[in-house]
Amino acid sequence: MNEPVELQLLSDLPPPADDSISGPGGAYAFFYATATAADPYILVYERARDFLSAPRAFVVLALSAAETDAVELNSVLEYDGIDYDTEGNMLQHGCFQLINSGAGFGQDQCHFLLSVPGRRCEILCREYQLKATLYHCQSASQALRLFLHQAE
Repeated sequence: MNEPVELQLLSDLPPPADDSISGPGGAYAFFYATATAADPYILVYERARDFLSAPRAFVVLALSAAETDAVELNSVLEYDGIDYDTEGNMLQHGCFQLINSGAGFGQDQCHFLLSVPGRRCEILCREYQLKATLYHCQSASQALRLFLHQAE
């Protein structure tokens, strides 16, 4: 019998925006690489603001994986056939680790989930690391390009 999936909030990461000029759920951008420690995936998401006059900020995460490159990007709007709400807790928004997901390959694998209104980004990774917070960018894509340019 399968254990129910649990969401564990990753309190070490800033919460994603729940509303933005980019639309519901803010914005995120993803760079797919080999996901090794030397060449990780890069995920950029818009951080929630305490008040509207605060500058937009984008969080940059590096996610590395050794044994798998499982990545799943879903939009509730595009994939109406996928029922994310069967567990009930999938309506929560934020950065989570899925516990008992059945997708992980070993104890050292993290099933990372970025959940924003209307969209989900799931990545199986060895670890995630907060790399930077970038301010005054117009979009997550621009923040991703800026980060990659600075890393050269």
